Amino acid sequence: MTSISNSWSSKTKNKPKNVFFRNSLLFLVWASIILSMSTLILSWIAIENDVAVKEGLHGGNKDTALDLRSPKKTRGKRNRPEKDEKAQHDSGISNNQIYQPTQKGKRLLTYKRFGGRLNNQLFQFITALQHAKVLKRTFVVPDEVREVEWTGMFDTSFGIWDLSSLNKAYDIDWTTAFSPNFEVPEECVLSPRDGAKLLKGGPKLWVEWDKKCPDIIDLAGNTGLLFCDGQHQFCGDAEAQEMAYDIYKHLKLSPSLLQYIPSKSKEFKDQGFDELAVHSRRAGEGGYSWELCIKGNKRTCSGHVDTADLGKYCDERTMKGNCAVWLDFDYQIKSKKFLKKKRDQYKFVLASDGTHDWSIDFDGQFIVANNTEWLLKIEKKAKERDVEGMAISTYAKSKLRGQKDLSKIKSTLDALSATLLDLFSLVDSKYLLGAYYSTLSLNACYFRGPDRMYDSNMCWMLMHPKSKYAISPPLK
Repeated sequence: MTSISNSWSSKTKNKPKNVFFRNSLLFLVWASIILSMSTLILSWIAIENDVAVKEGLHGGNKDTALDLRSPKKTRGKRNRPEKDEKAQHDSGISNNQIYQPTQKGKRLLTYKRFGGRLNNQLFQFITALQHAKVLKRTFVVPDEVREVEWTGMFDTSFGIWDLSSLNKAYDIDWTTAFSPNFEVPEECVLSPRDGAKLLKGGPKLWVEWDKKCPDIIDLAGNTGLLFCDGQHQFCGDAEAQEMAYDIYKHLKLSPSLLQYIPSKSKEFKDQGFDELAVHSRRAGEGGYSWELCIKGNKRTCSGHVDTADLGKYCDERTMKGNCAVWLDFDYQIKSKKFLKKKRDQYKFVLASDGTHDWSIDFDGQFIVANNTEWLLKIEKKAKERDVEGMAISTYAKSKLRGQKDLSKIKSTLDALSATLLDLFSLVDSKYLLGAYYSTLSLNACYFRGPDRMYDSNMCWMLMHPKSKYAISPPLK
């Protein structure tokens, strides 16, 4: 009895502790359940907010599963303009209005040419002229000394360019660079880094350079093409980039050369060649390797296209196929409007590097520019005058000194005129199928202008002065 009583007494004494333990355990269980439910609710709210934000930024990106050749239905919301405090002032006054230089001096701007071919030379020329326009300086065009530098702009007797509109619109000095006393102080030769940030620095930075270099600035020296925010994109805010676009309106071929582009021929429209223009570069030939082509295409595309659209416009098939466009022709045309049901229905203007025989794939379906007649006329003209007197640039003088004909410069003249005809051949057709990593296609895009940028597989990528990334083409 004593043992039972003691046992009951022990249980009675422990009961409050057991109740407390059980209640504590239940409390913890319920707390865990409530916490889990709260977490789920908060997560759901966060997900909904995230979706809303993405829809706000990306225009409700519901068409990512569309065919790659079907562009987006809406544009603009997902890619809002950048707010550059140096360029977009609360007052709405542009940098061009704010910057009114008072610093005295010669106020010149020049650059050193580098080893790129013709279209690289043209892009560098336009970039420098753009900077001179923004900075309100006179543009001193540097001499053309080597063959690779020769654009024919100085040597007007050849009748390659019509520069009358360009000279009227801009303050350009074509003579100072030939002076033996023409030089740039070392402290006024901008480093690549300084050159890249010059235009975005705004009036405050420009005034600092005016004080430091009132007479002349060398734009980044001999450093190659000056790209800033993206591959093949001009520097500066929206106003500055649009100034660069405007230069292309004034840079024109001479009528005597321009008459040989396909759009000047009768069959251009009569036979339907005005629908499409194709720029062909064959990777794997010479120094233009497959790796260089594919990597260059990806660099250009990914540098301009927002992450949400990379799969649509920068996919692996597009990037590789563009390096041999004839192998995957339909897929490279990113607009259904210009697709044909059958391959043999295509007709187009072709600008080719000559490394692939397009007649194998599209025999009789394309036309090309031909400079033969123009060359014959130039040779005839040279025989009727002092050949040596036709030269102005150092390169032309070195080739024509003591000559009676153009034999020493004929091959260079042939290549130059053929490339320019190819370039301007791409401008007039309704749709441009260009090469993403080519400065020839790049220049063709800018010559076509912003109003026609969506009539191309690539031009729209390059022109987005008011936003960080390109605005995807509207769904057609």
